Amino acid sequence: MRTLIALATLAFAAGASAAPLDYQFDKVHSQVHASVLHMGFSNSTARFNVKDGTISFDAADVASAKVDVTLNVAGISLGDATWQEHVSADKWFNVAAFPEARFVSTKVEKTGDKTMTVSGDLTLKGVTLPVTLQATLNQAGPHPFTKKPALGISATGSIKRSAFGISEYLGGISDEVQIRIELEASAS
Repeated sequence: MRTLIALATLAFAAGASAAPLDYQFDKVHSQVHASVLHMGFSNSTARFNVKDGTISFDAADVASAKVDVTLNVAGISLGDATWQEHVSADKWFNVAAFPEARFVSTKVEKTGDKTMTVSGDLTLKGVTLPVTLQATLNQAGPHPFTKKPALGISATGSIKRSAFGISEYLGGISDEVQIRIELEASAS
């Protein structure tokens, strides 16, 4: 009888799927880098810090993943106070009116063992448009310090800044913005 109960328990457990875990972004180790070609000479890069972010993720069911992240646009880092003040003004990011940007996923598709396409809506400067990112799951498992479940993801994509109403200096600064995202998150 004990054997029968044990087998029934194992059969039930094997048939159950793991629920996705909810992770909070680590604000120190998560950031978005945006690069534009500057006057044809160099790729100038800005860093945006994560204000808040969550990801619901189950490695066994990648399509069920959901991402919601808010960036602190007002805290843009360019390495130069004058340039930072310039791009914070009305003609660029207008951080007085739009201090944040937000990305909310609408679809996640597994494309390989550790790769996926993440589609979603990006709201920047009051304009919401679809964006697609190519993402790689770097690692998922217990964090070595906290022992909590953690994951790391790198993603890339691009947007046209003019589509979001940022058209200043289009002749000298590329319209296409290359995006690189590094995120680390721990289960809440």
